[in-house]
Amino acid sequence: MNNFEKKIDTLVDKLAGFKSGEYVFNPWADTDETDNPSIDAPFVRRENLKKYLLEHKKAKYILLAESPSYGCHYTGIAMTSEEVMQKYPDIFNGYKTSSLYGNIKEKTASIVWDVIKDREKDFVLWNTFVLQTYKNNFSPRKPTAKEVESGLEILKDFLEIFQDKEIISVGKTAQNTILKYNVGKDKYVRHPSCGGENIFRTQMKDI
Repeated sequence: MNNFEKKIDTLVDKLAGFKSGEYVFNPWADTDETDNPSIDAPFVRRENLKKYLLEHKKAKYILLAESPSYGCHYTGIAMTSEEVMQKYPDIFNGYKTSSLYGNIKEKTASIVWDVIKDREKDFVLWNTFVLQTYKNNFSPRKPTAKEVESGLEILKDFLEIFQDKEIISVGKTAQNTILKYNVGKDKYVRHPSCGGENIFRTQMKDI
């Protein structure tokens, strides 16, 4: 195992042990009733993430979003859903799904991968706050400032591993974190959700 592989293993192990209050879901450690009970779902997601990060060692850009939604919940990879894995089998050869259904779809993941699919090896995807956040009725929410701060060590570890990449912040939460904590220089693109799809596509094309 080389030094890069050791760093990835250490990062994923740290992710699996990361906790940050209530109303969060850790895809690499937690399970719920929507996971396939016949497999070790967190293990599948850890292995997916390790494989993905190792395959993107030579990426040119870090595409950095806010926090995981339900796509990453089942794949373990930022902005990547089971539907995306099925749509691009050549890219995701050897990866596994972990939900009961195996085809969970997420709009942001679909848009992002439609934009980067032809150059996907140029981008490594990540989130500013790495745990999935939700309200007590299970609807999604933004991570709090306290949560973002609690996850800074993991974010810094990731940026150190991929330190030679240019950061593209997807949305204001990601950009504000980069600026506030001075963890890198970035470009900014509009988040594709909530009416931002066309702007996101245009800005990514310009970059």
